[in-house]
Amino acid sequence: MSFLSFEWIFFTKGGKTKMKEKIDHYFGITKSGSTYKREFTGGVTAYLAMSYVIFVNPIILGQAGMPQDAVFMATILSSAIAMLIMGLWARFPLGLAPCMSMNAFFAYSVVLQMGKTWQEALAAVLVASVLFLILAFSGARSKIIQAIPMTVKQAGTVGLGIFIAFVSFKNSGIIVPDDGLFIAFGGFNNPNVIIAFFGLLTAAFFLVRKNQYAVFLGMIGAALCGLFIRFGVSLNWFTLSESVVATLPQLPKGSPIVLPIEPMQSMLDNTFLVALTNLPKMLSFDSVVIILTFLFLDFFGTATTLAAAATQVSEMKSEHFEDNTRIYSADALGTFFGSLFGTSSLSTYIESVSGIIAGARTGLMSVIVAVLFLLSAFFYPMLSLVTSAVTTPAMVVIGIFMMQNITKIDWDGGYEAIIPAFLTIVMMPLTGSIALGLVLGFLSYEICMIFAKRTKEIPTIMHVIALISVAYLFTI
Repeated sequence: MSFLSFEWIFFTKGGKTKMKEKIDHYFGITKSGSTYKREFTGGVTAYLAMSYVIFVNPIILGQAGMPQDAVFMATILSSAIAMLIMGLWARFPLGLAPCMSMNAFFAYSVVLQMGKTWQEALAAVLVASVLFLILAFSGARSKIIQAIPMTVKQAGTVGLGIFIAFVSFKNSGIIVPDDGLFIAFGGFNNPNVIIAFFGLLTAAFFLVRKNQYAVFLGMIGAALCGLFIRFGVSLNWFTLSESVVATLPQLPKGSPIVLPIEPMQSMLDNTFLVALTNLPKMLSFDSVVIILTFLFLDFFGTATTLAAAATQVSEMKSEHFEDNTRIYSADALGTFFGSLFGTSSLSTYIESVSGIIAGARTGLMSVIVAVLFLLSAFFYPMLSLVTSAVTTPAMVVIGIFMMQNITKIDWDGGYEAIIPAFLTIVMMPLTGSIALGLVLGFLSYEICMIFAKRTKEIPTIMHVIALISVAYLFTI
């Protein structure tokens, strides 16, 4: 067939109809009770709800020493690839991007606390993604999910939420070190505290009004507040030192839309494939614990998100989501590519459920979100607007979402359930270690079940996890 004849078929009304029918058949749009309009609306909705990660992730991983422009590009590319896999292969309406709890674990626990380099952390993410992929295709996946006690799983989510909020309060200056009380309120003499609180109030306003873009709008509110303060300084309304002014959001110096040549080059020069060159360093025991923690967080984070997504699609059983190998595989493959490009673990985003609520029912929604993510690369100069204070609303709201899981903990299940939950929740933020919080939760559950003479109820997998946890304690 010649090019002209192909062009004629594609652009004639009949050609368009055939193409539309093929797309409909492939994604099952009509069959699922959806329409092209609903899928597009759902895609745009999901993008706006989760696009904050494009600018927040570079800020968080930047604190681990990673080049922010490289992380910006890696975030976009890995997210787009993961969502294309989710949309074209798994054919499900879910969005994927670097997980807000795992980038915190990556930066604050693995690099800043445990002393690993960010290159080694990327290698750990790579290994965890391969293990996740193996579990996704094996029957071991469901066995592991069932073996971990619900009280520890939910407590881990709650602890992570508090940890993320605590870190954001610290980074924005809301919380500062104090010799007498360990920590104290930073005070409103710091403009970044004002910016963070203004963003939080903005997010709270839209949250209580059930607006699905609350996180995104909270960040916009914080950025606008920062720009107002910077403008006021330039007009001598406020007097701030140059070092403080340098921490405020600022508009791009040139055009806000450019070809993403600079971030792409930075990614290729600094982060691309460094995970592979650091694989030999993954043989130490502390590295194994880090890998298993990444695996745990990604594994159960995905399971939690799928359970939430299932509640929004009444015509679809939860098992159709939770037991779908391709969904888990898309998550694992996204993390695999993310580690190669240079970002922390990817996971299905609870915010992308907003697209389902908006009416999307097929993988076409995921494809639309992937395309919008790729287009976001052209807005690279807008990174200058995003500071730690501007990211505070996003991180705190994520903490609030995760905190809601506290109601799912079996507080009436006896102290053998309460003690592990309490230790997991409290020790994560107080020790600054997500891994230690989980380890103490696993160990206390095992010990308390033995004390309660319920040893036979402990799954064999939990005995193995307990032994690994004990070994980990000797490495810190």
